[in-house]
Amino acid sequence: MVYPLFGMPTKKKTAETFRKQNYWTTNPIREPPPWYVWESKLPIPRNRSEERPPRHAKEEYNLKSLGNDVREYLLTSTLHGLRYIGDKKLTWFERFFWLTAFGCSLVCAAFFILNVYAKWRSSPMIVSINPRNMQLEELPFPALTICNVNQAKKSVAQSYLKHGDSVDKKLLQSLCVPQTDADIFEDEIAGGADWDRTRSFLINVTQPCTEMIPLCKWNSEMKSCQDLFNAQLTDEGLCCTFNVVHREMMFRNPKSLNDLNLTFPLPAVDWTPENGYPPNSPENGFPWRPKGVGTNHGLSLVLDANIEEYYCSSTKSTGFKILLHNPTETPKMANLGEIYGSGIEARVTIQPRILDAYDALKSIDVTKRLCLFSSEKELVFYRTYTLKNCEMECEAQGMLDLCDCVYYYMPKNKTTRVCGKADAKCYSNTSIITPKTGQECEKCLPACTEIAYFERMSTAPLNKALVQGLAKLVAKPIDYFTENMLVVHFYFEDDTFMRLTKGEIFGLTEFLSNTGGLLGLCMGFSVMSAVELLYFITLRALCIARHRPHPFTK
Repeated sequence: MVYPLFGMPTKKKTAETFRKQNYWTTNPIREPPPWYVWESKLPIPRNRSEERPPRHAKEEYNLKSLGNDVREYLLTSTLHGLRYIGDKKLTWFERFFWLTAFGCSLVCAAFFILNVYAKWRSSPMIVSINPRNMQLEELPFPALTICNVNQAKKSVAQSYLKHGDSVDKKLLQSLCVPQTDADIFEDEIAGGADWDRTRSFLINVTQPCTEMIPLCKWNSEMKSCQDLFNAQLTDEGLCCTFNVVHREMMFRNPKSLNDLNLTFPLPAVDWTPENGYPPNSPENGFPWRPKGVGTNHGLSLVLDANIEEYYCSSTKSTGFKILLHNPTETPKMANLGEIYGSGIEARVTIQPRILDAYDALKSIDVTKRLCLFSSEKELVFYRTYTLKNCEMECEAQGMLDLCDCVYYYMPKNKTTRVCGKADAKCYSNTSIITPKTGQECEKCLPACTEIAYFERMSTAPLNKALVQGLAKLVAKPIDYFTENMLVVHFYFEDDTFMRLTKGEIFGLTEFLSNTGGLLGLCMGFSVMSAVELLYFITLRALCIARHRPHPFTK
């Protein structure tokens, strides 16, 4: 059959038109109209209830997707035991068992990590042996202070007793009688015994260094003892010191000090225990350094006790008090000096104790490391911080606060009043001074870098037949020499010395290593495990949310 060009429609077109016209009559379910108009991509307007999915359906979808993500992490995680928790093939009891095991491992790891952290916070410092020993040329020869235990020369004391006034007799009595100055000096006499009077009395009544040390040998060379030793007032009286640092390097304001006239060999070097010798310092820089080991490279002395001139002694014997100490410190001779008898030859081996610290300790609280660097605390008088210098200053400050004066051997300047005998009632009352001084000295901590010197001594009696040469050098009879003289040699026996170095017991690297080791032991945790968890929480979740289709779209 042939249809005209603009006549009857085709059979296919007629069926399609019929289906569209009978949509409502042929659809018994009466579904809502489609979202799009036939033959068009424009959406049909809908009300709000149709556009937004039900709330409970959305929450159900989110919980379901979250559960899937968590299960996927559990199955793919590198942490031990998590894949058994997310495995649906296992029973609930088995999964609960692995969950409990994982929780116990986490608790154990946290417990041990907290113990490590508590140890780190309570004692962050450790003292260990430094593999690099200190060389002999880097270490100064120790300072040496020598005092005759005789408090007053007999001839001078008898002269004061015969021709001296009441003040001189009381001053002499205060040196030789164990009574306190408060019991010896009456009020009317104490006023005349001021420091100037006491100072001149001590200088006159004490054996001078030129008589005490007649012969000196340094590094196998004979030296003038006046060039090597200086007189110094200590708590033992007038003594002689060797190799202390120049006063301009020891005190902050050396010109303001009221002290004895001292001479120092040149050139002087600004040596400190923490910084050592400055770069390019001369080999003969002062304080001197040992040239080698053995007695040939040490200090040899002949000391004259002059027993005939003994009037009263600070000990029960005759001889000397000798103390080896840091060149930057003021010695305390009365209680710390070693006793050397006369009539013997002694060999003293010097044994240094060296403590230093790494700069990393500066980041640790002072109350935890219990030591101070020189840059962390400045003393009033001393330029170099050491524990003994700090204690000396705080004792002087405590006495100055109580008595408005200080002992003559304490650090002071020209404006500080030195205690006279009129202040005896104050400074003799140790029960008043000690508590306050002790409280202040609690602020003094050991220096992080310290050098101390100890000695090991061996002795033998002098023999008359063997001392003839030395007796001629000091112009003394042989009998006098063997009875009154002390021959002593100070020297090093090693050219390297062990150092004890203070460092961190746990640095950041060590703490992370211990923490990572515990986490790896308990759970198999590593840095990549943390990256993996961060990836699932952030990057993967964002990417899935971006590409996941809406649950109600078709």
